[in-house]
Amino acid sequence: MDTLKLRIEHKRPEPVDDLPMGLVWIEQGPHRAALLTPDEIEEGREYPLVTVLHGAGRQDELLMKGCKGEAERRQALFLIPRSLHMTWDLIAMGMSGGASLDPAVTETTSARPDLDFFEYAYDLIYRRFPVDRDRQALLGYSDGASYGLSVGLSNPQIFSAVMAWAAGFLALDGGAIPEGAPKPPIYLEYGSHDELFPLEQVAKPMQANLEELGYEVSFHVDQGGRHWPSSTFQDEALDWFFSEAWETRS
Repeated sequence: MDTLKLRIEHKRPEPVDDLPMGLVWIEQGPHRAALLTPDEIEEGREYPLVTVLHGAGRQDELLMKGCKGEAERRQALFLIPRSLHMTWDLIAMGMSGGASLDPAVTETTSARPDLDFFEYAYDLIYRRFPVDRDRQALLGYSDGASYGLSVGLSNPQIFSAVMAWAAGFLALDGGAIPEGAPKPPIYLEYGSHDELFPLEQVAKPMQANLEELGYEVSFHVDQGGRHWPSSTFQDEALDWFFSEAWETRS
């Protein structure tokens, strides 16, 4: 792919007689995502939107279970997409039209199938639900964390924060970032004994590189943790995003 830019515009929701609630499926050809909503949408209220990104192997159904009840509890929308292939397009296909790591990727006609679906899904959500344009975030795990950092920081006009567990890399598309755009704050966590992304070789350099680029990083270490999310990561990351203290800084 040649760009991480999301070509979407925030819209006011269109009048709908029967707005779907709870679990809403969004599908486009082979693509799918689950949208979790609060039990009711209050008139005149806008809702944060959190997109949750799975790791390699597509654990979207596991994430749906983990996010059950969060939409109502947080009074927010949660979008849980599934990558077209076994991991996200940036990782499977690389930037600038690089060779695919997955032979099946050559079957798609798009160089960025997941990002194209994101554009479709966000446009649909904007046209149906009152989304708070200033409170949209990405939350990702492993490959989804790397993808979330890359997409989120490359589209700061859309995403106001990124929450990442065990990100292995960052691909920053400078050409997609508008001049003078804010730098989204980041919540970053790793296991102290992560065998894939070691603390000293990956985690701490990631923190240092992000801070050197001017990002505010809330860095956390799961003591004794390996390459599997801590039991507290999701709650603590979401508490951070929805906290009043964070809102006053955004």
